[in-house]
Amino acid sequence: MTKIYQTKEQVLEKAKTILLKSLRGVISKEVAETIENQIGGYGVSRKGFFGELMEKYFFDINPGNVSAPDFTIAGVELKTTPLKKHAKNKFASKERLVFSMINYDSIVGETWELSSFLKKNKTLLLMFYLWIERQSILDYEFKFVHLLNLLEDISSEDVFQIQKDWEYIVAKIKRGEAHLLSEGDTYYLGACTKAANSRVVRDQPLNRTPAKPRAFSFKQQYINYLIQTKLLGEKTNTDSIFKKQRRLETIEDVVREKFSYFIGKTDKEILAKLESNLGKKSKSYKRLIVNRILGVNSSNIEELEKANITLKVITLESTGMLKESMSFPAFDYKDLVTQPWYDDEEEVMSDFHLQLETKKFLFVVFQKQKDSDEIVLRKTMFWNFPMKDIGEAENVWQKTIDCINEGRYDEFPKIKYSAVAHVRPHGKNSKDTIETPQKTQEMKRCFWLNAKYIQRAIENN
Repeated sequence: MTKIYQTKEQVLEKAKTILLKSLRGVISKEVAETIENQIGGYGVSRKGFFGELMEKYFFDINPGNVSAPDFTIAGVELKTTPLKKHAKNKFASKERLVFSMINYDSIVGETWELSSFLKKNKTLLLMFYLWIERQSILDYEFKFVHLLNLLEDISSEDVFQIQKDWEYIVAKIKRGEAHLLSEGDTYYLGACTKAANSRVVRDQPLNRTPAKPRAFSFKQQYINYLIQTKLLGEKTNTDSIFKKQRRLETIEDVVREKFSYFIGKTDKEILAKLESNLGKKSKSYKRLIVNRILGVNSSNIEELEKANITLKVITLESTGMLKESMSFPAFDYKDLVTQPWYDDEEEVMSDFHLQLETKKFLFVVFQKQKDSDEIVLRKTMFWNFPMKDIGEAENVWQKTIDCINEGRYDEFPKIKYSAVAHVRPHGKNSKDTIETPQKTQEMKRCFWLNAKYIQRAIENN
């Protein structure tokens, strides 16, 4: 018989009874056998399966209510989400937190305040369990439960940014660009790919081009912030750019305003205006100028970390040309060849694909001056990899995989191979090597976005 939960408090109290226990520890042997038979039928990789088990066998409610919260009367949506061990006695989120699917047809007629997203997810019961590889899902131990009201329990700045993220996604769909959506488009709330396989696409209302199915999600870095502050009760070891704000603003608004006073000025003029005695010989001189403009003392900036934003200081030549390509982390040859570009069933992707799909960059662009050692601050811009170029990036990735599998380490795609990306060394020196699948040692390498590609992005912004 289905149990009825009248209040949020009833839902939370029930959830607390499984703390430091597993699902196997609170169900009968007969039910456990039934579940194990289900697992044998279609495995544990199906997304949402564990949550459905919790609803049916722990909370005694019927899973599968799409439009309303799982606990309809109490108005609570259940989210079971995995943790992994991170540093000594601490935890981190294993993945993003995925919400409901985005209905491209209906969402174009919604507003934030009356959105189907808020209707279903305004109050979340977050149940965090410790994920251990190859462990049965019946034996995952629950470490934390937390009832989170999205509009009341996080900062007003975060709520405002989440609203603007939602509105950006909807605006893109309204422009007929659902096929160009990317997680990197937004800051805390993303639109992640979610499909049974790569052949699955959906119609969008304002363009004949089919689009990948996507769901709303909180980015993994934002979930880590919630874990640290809400569950562990710790302060972040970061600086915030939100200081003495007169009004609610987005991350982009605050950054744009802080830099607006200095665009077109030389480094000397900027430091004079900031009353800073920073010397040109200081380590990371340009980055320290950026920190002073942002009003922070550390390179660990809360809002950028929560949104998975990498700040890149870019220096153009006096001619406007960019010489330096942009590197990604060095890859492990043996690990790289085991990664799929995108695995439909597991909904996982290669590290390179993940970085391109989810990461956002803050470019701070300086330009050298002819016949002078001064540099001028030209512009700042937020940028993420455009999905229209993802196929070209995949071609570079695939050729790299083929070269590794065939042991052709001198034939990686060079900068002339693609207008988008290439592969080249990324180690301290020629002796900085790593083992290959052929048991040889090769210089560390990584993927790079071409300098001309980044230069065009800067020029077109």
